[in-house]
Amino acid sequence: MSAIRQAFIKEKPHSSITDWVDILTASHISEEAYDGIPELVDSINLQGLTGTGEASRALRKKLKHGGPHQQYRALVILKALVENCGDKFKTSFADGQLTDALRQIAGDRSADKRVQKKLRLVLMSWHEQFQSDPSMRSVSELYQMCKDIQPAKSTIDPMEVEAARRRAEKVEAKRMAKLEKEEARQREESERLKQTQMKNRPKRAPFDFEQEKPKVLGSIVEASQASSNLVNAITLVNPEKESLQSSERVQECLGKTKLARKQIVRYIQLVENEEVIGVLIETNDRIIAALEMYDSMSTDPKSKSDETTSAIAAGMASAHISTESEVNKLQEKQKAAVQKAKLNGSIRNGSTGVYADLEDLSFGTLGESSNNLPQPIRPTSMSGESAGAEARGSLSDFSDYESSDEETHNTRATSSKNNGKDHYYSSSDEGGRVSGSATTNHLSAADDPFADPFAD
Repeated sequence: MSAIRQAFIKEKPHSSITDWVDILTASHISEEAYDGIPELVDSINLQGLTGTGEASRALRKKLKHGGPHQQYRALVILKALVENCGDKFKTSFADGQLTDALRQIAGDRSADKRVQKKLRLVLMSWHEQFQSDPSMRSVSELYQMCKDIQPAKSTIDPMEVEAARRRAEKVEAKRMAKLEKEEARQREESERLKQTQMKNRPKRAPFDFEQEKPKVLGSIVEASQASSNLVNAITLVNPEKESLQSSERVQECLGKTKLARKQIVRYIQLVENEEVIGVLIETNDRIIAALEMYDSMSTDPKSKSDETTSAIAAGMASAHISTESEVNKLQEKQKAAVQKAKLNGSIRNGSTGVYADLEDLSFGTLGESSNNLPQPIRPTSMSGESAGAEARGSLSDFSDYESSDEETHNTRATSSKNNGKDHYYSSSDEGGRVSGSATTNHLSAADDPFADPFAD
């Protein structure tokens, strides 16, 4: 059986040449690396035609069945062997199977572009190198043969491509819709779970002041005591020896004060009783005053004892409600109003111009050229004619009406004198006697409104 097998099955030779090709086309080897190629050249030259056939077969397998990296490395190794091996290799390596593999790479549209570019460069270099050598004619013609090969045109129908694209879009849309539906279901489930938890959560009982009144009063007492303890602790601290932050007593009182204030603030929001709410607010004010005093004192740890005393007094004064504060405010407002009135009066008395309210106004270029303008109109003293017109009596002075209220008539006459009129006339009860002051003159007929217009 072994003899028959050897007769019909001829085993391919396997030597270090195949091993070197496998090693040099490994994935961790750089594409343009030439390490190990001299050893491969020596092995091929030692074995002669057998080595040439084995190297051609090993490189052909890498070109036909290898990946892009192995194909690229096979072309690099093949080019290096052609340049460095003997004439026997150059004339016999390009057998029919190897050339078919090269043509397949050149015409395959799915082949790697870098591999095809490297193949064209290798074949072009062989064509330029061996085109004048008749013995290398088969090698130099490989470039022309691969150059004439055009990549096979796609026979796929554009309609089929469009239909495939639409089918892919539909599948993707269904997948996205399913994913969104699943996310919406999960959100609804989480919301339902939250609502269930909220329903099952025990509700806080409503605030009952009558039941909570002892606790409220106890909180007020504790808060007042805590604020007083904090103030006392701050007072007892000697700033020359220690600071408020380093004092254990102060820090302990501070923590208790803050804790007590939380209860006070809570009860302020819940309590509606007017008497208790006032006490709560006052207690909260005391706590705030104590905390502000702590803040002001902690900013200057080296303050002296007198400054400490003044700060404590100021803090206590801020918490104390004075009964005369509103009266003091009213008195201050009245004093400010009096001072303002005095100031306005002094300003008016100090003005010297006729139009004091226009002294500070500037009229620009018009003011600069006012020298050529006439003097403005100013009020003058009353002339003699105007004085005479002013001295005329009123219409009632010429009336024959006899008032039954003599006292009222005399009072009006007296007020007329005091208002600045120099002359007046009054009708007498006995026949129209005219009476007046020492400077009174009788009216002329022209000035008498009741004179006869046809007397002339």
